Amino acid sequence: MQPIQQKERTQNVKYHFDSIDILRGFAAISVVVYHVIEHFNWSSFPTNWPWLWFRFGWMGVDMFFVISGFVIAMSAFNQLDRSGKDKFFVPFMKRRLNRIVPLHYLTLAVFVIFVSPYLLFNHFSINLFSHLLFIHNLSYDLHGAINGSNWSLGVEMQFYILIALTAHWLKHVKWWVLLLCSLGISYAWRLAAVYLVDLQQPLGVFKLFVSATQLPGMLDEFAVGILLARLLTSELGQKLVSSRKYSTISLMILAVALTTGVMCIYLKYSSFWNYPAMVIFFRTLLAAAFGMIVLTLCSLKITPFLKRVLYPLYYCGTISYGIYLWHLPILLSIKKLDWLTHGQSLALVLALTLVMASLSWHFFEKHFIKK
Repeated sequence: MQPIQQKERTQNVKYHFDSIDILRGFAAISVVVYHVIEHFNWSSFPTNWPWLWFRFGWMGVDMFFVISGFVIAMSAFNQLDRSGKDKFFVPFMKRRLNRIVPLHYLTLAVFVIFVSPYLLFNHFSINLFSHLLFIHNLSYDLHGAINGSNWSLGVEMQFYILIALTAHWLKHVKWWVLLLCSLGISYAWRLAAVYLVDLQQPLGVFKLFVSATQLPGMLDEFAVGILLARLLTSELGQKLVSSRKYSTISLMILAVALTTGVMCIYLKYSSFWNYPAMVIFFRTLLAAAFGMIVLTLCSLKITPFLKRVLYPLYYCGTISYGIYLWHLPILLSIKKLDWLTHGQSLALVLALTLVMASLSWHFFEKHFIKK
């Protein structure tokens, strides 16, 4: 009887939480606004909450990594349940490649042809080769050289391969072993980056950023998402997200408290790269706060009426990958229009980015996903 009961529990596990789309869209918009502030030197952008968040919009990438750890682990566990360990690798990687590769290649072409054609004459072969293989993030010279924000896609693709090779272990290993392994690897990697990269050398901060944000250094953020997936595919997690509203309220209070604490720490040490302890440990705290927000969203009981009201937020999450990849080519093009005010530039970047992300989703990305 026990195997049958276990199978029934597995089949009843909910693997998709569409409320996460709200957070995914928010993360993408945060990165867009942050890049507008930085590229346009918008020093007068508000410094009071909630607008202050967008000055930290780079954290949207960290939020993506936590969400990715959660969503990809859920997908992997689902694939394992359906196809088994022996037939897992090919269908899992095929789904991941269909999702991430086509738009990445399209935006690379657009960026080179329309935004920075000089790249055709600047070590183009090695640049193109590294970006096509998602290894451009591994080199200081190639990191973000074409459509700069896509450095994170290299980390994502390397994470997909890691998941594909270790999914069965990740699903069954003791949670504390997974946590300790990920923290140990992340801290060791970032500690090495701190002490091997000299901030006084040319591009010192950039080199430390590149070194610290390689996959081994970001494992703690992905691991928070994986542990959430482990929790929500367990009996305890199912009870947690299906219980009364008081559980959601408690989770919300914890998420607000943890996020507030993390933001206070960052405000105190906002120069960040000058503090080794921040470089080594802060991202774990940030991932924990984002993980708590993800868990809170998964516990929400959103009525059909409220979902219709919140449709624009859900939709931004649906097209968030396009928002992330299209925004920089559009931003750099608009930056050439130096007669626009900062506010007008932001409005135009957001509007055109949303239009392009929507068009590419409906007429390009969905075609590959349906395959």
